[in-house]
Amino acid sequence: MRADFHPRAKTVIRLPGYEQVRNDPVLYAHASRLLHLETNPGNARALVQRHGDRDLWLNPPPIPLTTPELDAVFGLPYARVPHPSYGGARIPAYEMIRFSVNIMRGCFGGCTFCSITEHEGRIIQSRSEASILREIEDIRDRTPGFTGVISDLGGPTANMYRLACKSREIERSCRKLSCVYPDICSNLNTDHSSLVRLYRKARELPGVKKILIASGVRYDLALRDPAYVRELVTHHVGGYLKIAPEHTETGPLARMMKPGIGAYDKFKELFEKYSKEAGKEQYLIPYFIAAHPGTSDEDMLNLALWLKRNGFRADQVQAFLPSPMALATAMYHSGRNPLHGIHRDRGEIVTSPKGLKQRRLHKAFLRYHDPENWPLLREALRRMGRADLIGNGKRHLIPLWQPPGTGFGGEGARTGRKHGPQTFLTRHTGLPPQSDSSKPFIPSLKKVGNRRDFSKPAAPDRRPARTFTQGSPCGAGKRRGGR
Repeated sequence: MRADFHPRAKTVIRLPGYEQVRNDPVLYAHASRLLHLETNPGNARALVQRHGDRDLWLNPPPIPLTTPELDAVFGLPYARVPHPSYGGARIPAYEMIRFSVNIMRGCFGGCTFCSITEHEGRIIQSRSEASILREIEDIRDRTPGFTGVISDLGGPTANMYRLACKSREIERSCRKLSCVYPDICSNLNTDHSSLVRLYRKARELPGVKKILIASGVRYDLALRDPAYVRELVTHHVGGYLKIAPEHTETGPLARMMKPGIGAYDKFKELFEKYSKEAGKEQYLIPYFIAAHPGTSDEDMLNLALWLKRNGFRADQVQAFLPSPMALATAMYHSGRNPLHGIHRDRGEIVTSPKGLKQRRLHKAFLRYHDPENWPLLREALRRMGRADLIGNGKRHLIPLWQPPGTGFGGEGARTGRKHGPQTFLTRHTGLPPQSDSSKPFIPSLKKVGNRRDFSKPAAPDRRPARTFTQGSPCGAGKRRGGR
């Protein structure tokens, strides 16, 4: 009998046993694919896996919470401050979220390096306006140190609030891993009017001076509703808006299930247009990932050239690290692509940068401007037949000269918290203002003969600031989840 005839509610899928998956990367990729295909609570089946002499039973995902149910969870009497056992200790995680409000759960982006779907579900669960506004008032009235600025209204992404499939029947039967890849599904409602209305009501609350959006904006969705982009850019950007193209090349983007860089370019046009109309100088801050499965040296070189062409200099960058339950982790471990059927004798082979030297090279391409990385990059460019990019002209990526005392550390060998100070500043044609509105002091490179010298500083750079700080691979903004 065909499997279609078995009722899903009474059907289970047996995964390859734990010992098999542990010892066979191909079966690991197959099991990972099966797990992700069974994440829609409308049609998911239970999973069973043998562990030694026992079976492990995994129930299908729960039905998403309704808005009243989610409101009840967020309406509990939370203290909104760290536990007294911490005393007066500074807690960075608390500092980041104490003035932010989570307006939704879930993400239908399906980015392969992220496991938000496995934690929160693909179906968006949204709070009511009243519940969100009450929490903003609680922050205003009860949270110590509140100055009138809400740091974020968001969640795993900034702009999936109340977005859902147009048909409940189609939603229940859908087996796709993403609603927005390779293109936005025609059945997805992309109307952001509910979110725009929420922003406006939040801005009108007494005692609230500013509402910022720090969660990452899914810009391909935002393009479907220019009115949302206008509202966001005009009222809710604090100088910099974080988005996550992650890469520029089609190979890595296809393995990430992310839109092409063309969507970023279109969003940038809208962003700059509405910023100009609002009379504001604002900048986009893009996130990128190095060494993701399916990324070649040539891909990273092209990304570095894009960064230079667009004036970005990243001092803190993110290299891919395999995390539990993510499809990209299965690619990294198995060398197969679980976005498609897994077969032992055929199918797509995914090559991942694994060696320390190659991973450092990929990070070095993101930080092409750092003299510590230039020897490694020169060697790689010559090996790749791209020695034409080595030189002292504007069209070159890496100069021929090397500043004295540099080039011995390289990417991955910089000091960190345990060993000494580490710079987290990322410049885009300038430096960020400090809390006192002044610019930080950065020594310029002074010519000494045909070399440059770091020893004698020049005046601070006074050009407009464009900074960004890279986060984890899961998403954007505060990187609480996908993008």
